[in-house]
Amino acid sequence: MVPLGLCPVLVATFVLTLTPQAWTKYALGEAAIPDAQSQGNKSKVIACSRGEYPHPAGTHCCNRCHKGTYVAKHCSRPGQATKCNDCPSGEFTAMDNALTRCHQCQACYLGPWFDQVERTPCTVEEDTVCGCRDNYYQTQQSTTFSCKKCSLCHNGSILQSCSKLRDTVCTCSSGFFLNKNNCQPCSSCIEKECKTVCTPMEPVHTTSRPPLPYVTPVLITLIIILGFGFVLLLAVKRIKQFLGTELSSPWYSSCVSPKQPKKQPVPEVVVHEYKVNNRLLETPPKEEVIPENAVSAGQELPDCVNAARMTRLPDDPAVLYTVVDSVPPLRWKEFVRLLGLSDFVIDRVELERRPIREAQYEMLRQWRLRMGHNATVECISCVLNQMELSGCSEAVQEALPRQP
Repeated sequence: MVPLGLCPVLVATFVLTLTPQAWTKYALGEAAIPDAQSQGNKSKVIACSRGEYPHPAGTHCCNRCHKGTYVAKHCSRPGQATKCNDCPSGEFTAMDNALTRCHQCQACYLGPWFDQVERTPCTVEEDTVCGCRDNYYQTQQSTTFSCKKCSLCHNGSILQSCSKLRDTVCTCSSGFFLNKNNCQPCSSCIEKECKTVCTPMEPVHTTSRPPLPYVTPVLITLIIILGFGFVLLLAVKRIKQFLGTELSSPWYSSCVSPKQPKKQPVPEVVVHEYKVNNRLLETPPKEEVIPENAVSAGQELPDCVNAARMTRLPDDPAVLYTVVDSVPPLRWKEFVRLLGLSDFVIDRVELERRPIREAQYEMLRQWRLRMGHNATVECISCVLNQMELSGCSEAVQEALPRQP
């Protein structure tokens, strides 16, 4: 026999054990409701349609209340509407229900241990939504989760970005190992796990390196010396080109100088004439006694060799432009190079004067200034003949009057 004083305790224990599950199913209209009039073991099961719940008395079904409301009064008979009231402030119901009171809204844990923030405030239809700030993640999926800052992967790179429920996945650079999602230098490796990662890097730390503080100044000095020597070499080359190549043209040596030591062949007709008169050894032949018609075609001397015929190119722009217009533009550089003008002067003139005709005029003027008395019309004609531009040579000879 059980003492009468223990009966209330046993009944309360039984109710506390079974009531939460039973009343949850009851609120959704899915459970059998005990018949209040039945005794002990007997219960009456009522099958309600969707959107209804069994009356607590088990006699009929009532309409469920919408979300955001709760059952203020059950229907008294079938077909009668259930009285529903809105949830008060700070409470909510998130679905259709048969609850006689709304759920209490949860509060976010804003303290330093949890560091939660309120993402969405509580309404009559939805509970409070708690979360973490940007660049933070939840440690667990529960209402008592805490927020931690996402790892930045210093001394490494991000393998997977930080998400709501997961920290950043890092991969460390060479010479570092991963310790609690942080990349630590291998020099601080003590545990066995990190030694497997840092073993390949040990030879790099132990090998001797050249003393960079001593090598760097030497390299810089060598670079400066080499650079200075290169610049000096270019300068010397330019100076030599400017001073020593202006008169180096092979055509100039054969067309310009009127004082060539080259001996002229003596025509046979003149030698015979002197033998007949018995004056071959007494008086040498003079140049003016050689008749022009006495020299054969194969022994004819070029016009630019005869000093008596040399005509200096006048310092007249009209005359210089006449020469410029007589030479084909595509062969102008070849013309002035054969005259003896250096490439240095040619390039400088081209850079200083943009119009082609003005540049050609300046090149011809520079050649005349450098050559002085040797800048003759015959020299120009000789170069044009060497270039197989005899027509241009004749045009220059006709356009330029000879100076006394």
